[in-house]
Amino acid sequence: MVEREELVLDGGAQTDGVVRVGETVRRPLHPRSEYVHAVLAHLEAVGFDRVPRVLGIDERGREVLSYIGGDVVAATPAFLSDARLISATRLIRDFHDATAGTSLASGGEVVCHGDLGSHNIVFDGERAVGLIDWDEGVGPGLRLFDFAHAVWCCADVCEEEIEVSEQARKLRLMCRVYGWEDVAVVVDEIGDRFRRARDAHAAARRSDSVVIFEGMIDWMARNAPALEAMP
Repeated sequence: MVEREELVLDGGAQTDGVVRVGETVRRPLHPRSEYVHAVLAHLEAVGFDRVPRVLGIDERGREVLSYIGGDVVAATPAFLSDARLISATRLIRDFHDATAGTSLASGGEVVCHGDLGSHNIVFDGERAVGLIDWDEGVGPGLRLFDFAHAVWCCADVCEEEIEVSEQARKLRLMCRVYGWEDVAVVVDEIGDRFRRARDAHAAARRSDSVVIFEGMIDWMARNAPALEAMP
């Protein structure tokens, strides 16, 4: 048997055991894998080709997905160009629209990815060409939850080294491209996301993470008015 080289993929920095084998990706199965596979199959069926295709299960019990080539920006701040922000936002809106009103979104507006950000978006130059890391967080939900998470990560919200005015400009750019008129609602949801994360880490007794999110909550309390008010 020919040994296949396995290249560790760590763009999302959340899921262990993700490797590339040739033009495929191998990932450990998780409790929601069956649902995720149904979502990916639906997206393929409706012509949304910017997600991995499910190719089966390998001999080690891992899901086999098609590999999407390109660049993933895992660093923070992400420093995405406006062109990348616009392309990524259009990709997210198209994904949400492709799942709205389906049985897969039952109980929510759309199917939510759960961890949208530059770390899970593949770019080919300035163009966003794929959404990756379809994990346990995938499920029915509100557009707001998924979109606000993407804004937090892609527009560098709460990054101390980025001027608040620049954060606000990128935030508003993403809202405009997505078609989201109420910027304040998005800002509020980012703050709520930090509070939910803080509480989850506290429940798990991860004190270092609690401190990090407490600092982010404080930053949002101080700067949210500026993020909302800037044109």
